[in-house]
Amino acid sequence: MFEKNKKAKNTKYVIGGFVALAAIIVMFVLFKFPQPGVANQGDFYRVMGPAGIAYTDAYINNPNLQKFFYYTITDYKMVFSGNVIVSTILGSSVGYLIALIKIICKAFNQDIFKTQYLAFVYAVIYIFAFAVILKNLRIKNIIKLSILSLLVLFVFFDGNYLVWFNSFYGEPMMIVTLMLISAAVLYYINVRYDDENDKKLFKAIAFVIIACFLFMGSKLQVTTALPFILMFVLKILIDNRKKISKKKFIVLIIMFIVMAVYPINISRDSKGLNRDTQFNSVFYGILNTSDTPKQDLIDLGLNPDMSGEAGKHAYLPDDKYEKYIPRTELTEKEFYSKISNFKLAKFYLTHPKRLFQAMEYTASKAYMTSTSLGKYTEQYSKTPVEKLNRFVYWSEFRENKLPRNLLFISFVFIAVFLVSLYSYKAGDKVIKNRVMLLWLIMMIAVMQFPMPFVGNGKADVVKQLYLFNFIFDILMFVSVLWVIFKLIDVIKNIKR
Repeated sequence: MFEKNKKAKNTKYVIGGFVALAAIIVMFVLFKFPQPGVANQGDFYRVMGPAGIAYTDAYINNPNLQKFFYYTITDYKMVFSGNVIVSTILGSSVGYLIALIKIICKAFNQDIFKTQYLAFVYAVIYIFAFAVILKNLRIKNIIKLSILSLLVLFVFFDGNYLVWFNSFYGEPMMIVTLMLISAAVLYYINVRYDDENDKKLFKAIAFVIIACFLFMGSKLQVTTALPFILMFVLKILIDNRKKISKKKFIVLIIMFIVMAVYPINISRDSKGLNRDTQFNSVFYGILNTSDTPKQDLIDLGLNPDMSGEAGKHAYLPDDKYEKYIPRTELTEKEFYSKISNFKLAKFYLTHPKRLFQAMEYTASKAYMTSTSLGKYTEQYSKTPVEKLNRFVYWSEFRENKLPRNLLFISFVFIAVFLVSLYSYKAGDKVIKNRVMLLWLIMMIAVMQFPMPFVGNGKADVVKQLYLFNFIFDILMFVSVLWVIFKLIDVIKNIKR
């Protein structure tokens, strides 16, 4: 009994130490002067407008200010209105965090919204999620738990992940809420199968659904994960339909329906963005460097006369297009009304060589979580600073040393799947459900990998691989950890 209590106490010390070190790293990377962030490349308004965040008058009225790409902007004004409340509820889930911060600011008579406030909230949720994960993995060996904790800090608290927290991009919300899903599911597994505590089941399942809700609303690109998220949560609901009271189960069903409808609504409200990505996917993707652009257009059911726009994306000046200018009546009639995601998918499925080339190109852009966008304000440096040099050891190693090709990426996924399949077959219910969580995360990555090129051509491939890169790190992390734990077990058995 004494030995058991001592191990539990030591576990708390390790997790407490992890939280302290994580906080120190976050403070060093994000809040040490000069405070870094990521400059706006034009994506901020997707979050700002619906969430009631606007540029200050000083920003708007400064004609000499470089507003995109080179410098970060930290101070914004807050908008409060009935329309903003509605748009926040229906918009990106980042808006929910912003709304909370705005309420706190209002309570302290603060008129300016600083992106650092959002970075702080992200950091708190991120650290909390990992602490819950460490606790609910229930690793009793202190050496294993310590190694796990240190590796988490080294890989997932890398500066090139954390720096995105200080921005209005959807990328940090994706990884923070993915970790929140992992934490919620691991907590649920222990409540359901290890502790067999039916009294906590409602709370545990609600935690899972809320985490999934926040993840699905983090950014439009995660909509591809919706079928897998729904199947995963639906299985949890079915498994527990007889263990929860009718009233509570109805509440969970309503929460499930809201979670399912939420990303569909976001997708419907992003028609303008969808049109840009459709234009890019054809002219900046399929037709880019194509030897047969006219035939490709015919295969897509489009007018071959559009071949003159091959290699062009949707954000060029109007005079750069031959005839089919994005978002015009002619392009609406000849292109937007005739193209669809189904036709894009059909094209690549009937042209496997082109799909392979697209995936090879995508693989060549993988592992890059750093970005050439500016990291500091213009007040700090008149020369744009692109490179971050704070706790970036893992990302620099990954970007410069790992093989950037489809073969290596495929090998990692296949190897992790085969080992996890063996664990699933040999494991108890706790292990089986943990493996299913891993498979869910893997399927999210599998859907994320082709999405940037197939859905948007060569526009923004690196940035749109952000979530894939994070999950690939998870797989690499799990693989290395599995080997280390096996070696520890071997050494322990030899000593016996």
